[in-house]
Amino acid sequence: MRLPRRIDEIIRRKESFLESARNKIEKSTIRLQGTLLNDAVSQLIPQLDVKDGIIQDTANNYRLVSEIENIYSSFNNKVASTLLPQINSSIEQIVKLNQTAFQLTLAELPARFEKVIENTRKLIDLKVGLKDGKLIRGGFLKSVLVSDPTEFKQFLSRAITGQIPVQEFISGIKEKIIGNTTKRGLTDRQFNRFVYDLYHQYDAAYNTKVAEEFGMKYFVYSGNLIDDSRDFCAAHKDKVFHIDETKEWPSWTPAKGQDRGEFPDGWEVKAKDIYKVPSYIDYPGYDPLTDRGGFNCRHQIMFISDELAKKKRGEK
Repeated sequence: MRLPRRIDEIIRRKESFLESARNKIEKSTIRLQGTLLNDAVSQLIPQLDVKDGIIQDTANNYRLVSEIENIYSSFNNKVASTLLPQINSSIEQIVKLNQTAFQLTLAELPARFEKVIENTRKLIDLKVGLKDGKLIRGGFLKSVLVSDPTEFKQFLSRAITGQIPVQEFISGIKEKIIGNTTKRGLTDRQFNRFVYDLYHQYDAAYNTKVAEEFGMKYFVYSGNLIDDSRDFCAAHKDKVFHIDETKEWPSWTPAKGQDRGEFPDGWEVKAKDIYKVPSYIDYPGYDPLTDRGGFNCRHQIMFISDELAKKKRGEK
């Protein structure tokens, strides 16, 4: 049984929005890396003691190591002022899409619906480190959006001590900040692990909390399959689950998926060891309903009514 058209449509709208929001923040981050490189080169290089193209081992050059703090402080302010409005705007849209989804899936809206929606937004905001659209000191987002200058400082100190050519130093900081064809840049690498996954994590956590408030127990695991989709996601895609069934997800293996006929027709299992729990879900703190297929998972969960869930599962 297919999902009702209106529900399927809101799932597709969410998928499209989450993907575009993630891509937008990734592009902004890569552009910000460029500003950090420009600032570093324009502010440091002219002040370096250089002779015959070689960085000199002088007190002035060691003093410049501390200047990196100022460069990074300015950069971190740019990151916050650029990304925070973007994050807030995207979260606002995620909340609206989920509100529409619950209005479609709940047979009858409880009188406290609006209050639950509002309180859940505040709770999940605090979880990610936001309050009234601002970063919380010591919160998750604050810690992630602030880049640490330590690696850059160490590189400059070694360049001075080793008296390397200034052009070699410029090439080195460019590779560290911007990256290359095989390695992400400094900020891109830092954000890749947390910020790019933020919207999907927020969506899942918000969904789960609202469903908990309304006593909803069933959800659809939805999303598209692409070339690099994981075995776990292929096995769970478009299926309806009871929340209790997710308790066994941390011990899921491709072998179990094969035995239970969970994979779609034609799917080639990617795991080298089908009897081992995949590393992308095998880590401390893995939460099935929030983390789904693990780091960078782009699938989503959509809670539905008991009646619809049982029809889709073919149960009495």
